[in-house]
Amino acid sequence: MPVDKAHWPELAKVYENLLCSGIGLAKPLKQHGKLVDSLKTLVNALSPSTKKKDEVYRYPDRTKTIIIQLDWAPLGIGPESRNRVRINPDHITLLWNAILLQGVFGEPKLVAEFLKPTANRQPLVDWARQLFLERQTVAGLGFLRQRLLEFLDRLPVANLNQERLPNPFADTLPQMGLGHLHGNLLRALATQTAALSLGDSMMAHYLSGDLEQAYAKACELETQNELLLQYRDLISKEYQERKGFHDFLRGLRKM
Repeated sequence: MPVDKAHWPELAKVYENLLCSGIGLAKPLKQHGKLVDSLKTLVNALSPSTKKKDEVYRYPDRTKTIIIQLDWAPLGIGPESRNRVRINPDHITLLWNAILLQGVFGEPKLVAEFLKPTANRQPLVDWARQLFLERQTVAGLGFLRQRLLEFLDRLPVANLNQERLPNPFADTLPQMGLGHLHGNLLRALATQTAALSLGDSMMAHYLSGDLEQAYAKACELETQNELLLQYRDLISKEYQERKGFHDFLRGLRKM
């Protein structure tokens, strides 16, 4: 039976229900500009789309992994018009979990990896637990300690399509860019301890998307920490794959 997307809820209203009614953020949500921009970046990563030249209607980009299903309905004609964006109601729980994951891990690409059915979430959860609970105090970070423990316990095993993770944040979200943490807790905390730990420095660069610097630190790293060894190998593999692809492109240009 065809899906009637016209009855899907509007994404903007879902955001309002989740964040204003659910967390207690002040309405309207658009007043939280940094948060709205972060959510747009997140949804673009989870539901990549494309459009034809001089058209407003967007299409799911089938060349990329689509984790959250959206539908775009033009409100007018012409390339400058806007779309009414709707979300598959079956994916609202997934969206909630993605927002919390973005608050903790920051990078949309990491959130997307977490939400894949085959994801191995345990290594990053272990690193987050170590950074938050062993080397940092959660006081002043806007965390509810017990909720954070529950969040980290459930994350590796939860069915993120069906189970809503507990919200570890007290009364706001890091995506709002409040304070010295600038919207990305793990990256900020790792950067703070980077002077003391080459492993944290490697992970901070990796979480910020700077693969070249992460690889440079990985080459220097000597450790017996199994978690850091795993990520050192992952970073080295990703770097070599990217370098190989770039070398291939350069070779084609010379032909």
